[in-house]
Amino acid sequence: MPSSIPVHWDKEVDVIVLGTGGAALTAAVAASENGAKVLVLEKTHQIGGTTAFSGGVPWIPLNHYMKEAGFEDNREDAINFIKRLALGRADDYMIETFVDKGHEVIKFLYDHTPVKFVSPQSYPEYYARMDEALKHGTRSLDPAPFDLNEIGEWGELVRQNPIFPPLTLEEGGAVGGIDFQLVAERMQNNIVTMGRSLIASLFKACLDRGVETLINTAGKELIMNEDGQVIGMIAETKEGEVLRFAARKGVILASGGFEWNKQLVKAFLKAEFTHPVTPPGNEGDALLMSMKAGAALENMSEAWWYPAMVDPTFEYEDHVMAQLGGGRNGPNSIVVNKYGRRFVHEGTTYNDMPRSFFHFDPVKIEFPNEAPVWMVFDQQLKDSQLIVTMTPGDPAPEWVDQADSIRELAEKIGVDPDGLEDEIRKWNEYCEQGADPDFHRGTIQFEALTIGGGSPANNLGKIEKGPFYALPIYLGALGTNGGPKINENGQVVKYNGEPIKGLYAAGNASGNPLGPIYPSAGGTIGPAMVFGFLAGQHAVNS
Repeated sequence: MPSSIPVHWDKEVDVIVLGTGGAALTAAVAASENGAKVLVLEKTHQIGGTTAFSGGVPWIPLNHYMKEAGFEDNREDAINFIKRLALGRADDYMIETFVDKGHEVIKFLYDHTPVKFVSPQSYPEYYARMDEALKHGTRSLDPAPFDLNEIGEWGELVRQNPIFPPLTLEEGGAVGGIDFQLVAERMQNNIVTMGRSLIASLFKACLDRGVETLINTAGKELIMNEDGQVIGMIAETKEGEVLRFAARKGVILASGGFEWNKQLVKAFLKAEFTHPVTPPGNEGDALLMSMKAGAALENMSEAWWYPAMVDPTFEYEDHVMAQLGGGRNGPNSIVVNKYGRRFVHEGTTYNDMPRSFFHFDPVKIEFPNEAPVWMVFDQQLKDSQLIVTMTPGDPAPEWVDQADSIRELAEKIGVDPDGLEDEIRKWNEYCEQGADPDFHRGTIQFEALTIGGGSPANNLGKIEKGPFYALPIYLGALGTNGGPKINENGQVVKYNGEPIKGLYAAGNASGNPLGPIYPSAGGTIGPAMVFGFLAGQHAVNS
């Protein structure tokens, strides 16, 4: 059971929010807007969590920004699209709640806070070629640039992804085409974009409402009364001081997933992934607390999967940083398993592509596509694209395997040489024919997202110009998305569906209300913010 009621409280508030990511800060804004005294706890020395580290894009159907940009959307299409992707693994009422309330949350933030977005004109939906998908425009929202000076000394504590320049999605912050003069001007003037902009503007909204935030303070245990209601939390500072905080209205768990907790990863996920593409610190604190409180769990075998690549010389917070990589959906490259064989459409979305790693061969009794798998490419691709940190025109670094022949390359990386030679031969024949009958490269939206979608011209290209290169692709994740089951108010529920009084969760600290899906850019942050807001609102008004 969670901890017993203390004799003395170190602080008494209405609502405690655990975490400082998009879900947490949106929850804090909602609770404080409804008159609550709010305390936010952050266990690290920085604010923003995975959200600040990300593109900061929420995916929100029917939002007013897309309407103003001329993009048409409707409720039925949005609901059907989510259901199509969820394949029956999400509750209909949660999907409908997200669609019905999401655009209202975005409009509230627009009207009452500094949080502003734009609807990117040249960044379409990931699944735009599906029958159920939005055909024109996008439901994703691009955070507008924000002046970090507006939050004073807190601005120095907003977590930063060292890879992303201070450009919006539309300006090339995540897809290239960088304006270096604009980057320099923004860096000089402390103007931020993407995840840092979203966090900073949400934090400004919290400051404006008198929300108190404590950093280097980790939530450790929930405190419950004899009726099973959560009434507070025990926390611990970096120095080891134990603090007991009362929460008259409730506790909202929004401290991220459990991808950095190896024990929990091994216990729950369908594969033991090795490369979180998130900042260290997401160790399942909220999951462990909610389990002790009797929460039902859902979506526990899933994560926001990502095919991670690594420059072993690039570190972040004492860890080699797994990166988003690149090149796998371009021409002149394929991805192969240890047998030298292709096993997947290489250009599918980053959440979908790694799911092919889980294929089990019941004859050989093995996972033939178990990571690491290998991206094999030639000099043509190297000369044309940024691949991890390897820029076109520069010599290949020592950590990139290369050889003058395909057979020699296969032997270097421990892949079946006969299989790889045969696969390259077959791939080159497909390129000549202008079609890939095995996996249909050149046919889906995501593999050439910003230039009109996949096509033979965009995505098929021979691997023929030496030297030849190979890079390992690991099973990574943008975070886990399983956890305590929540209802339409963000309340954590028991296995019988009954809410645990005073306990809420949102973001990666909860089971994803849309199931295992990632509908497009911002598929994590959209539901996180919406159910964070609903949790903060309900905690105060229930």
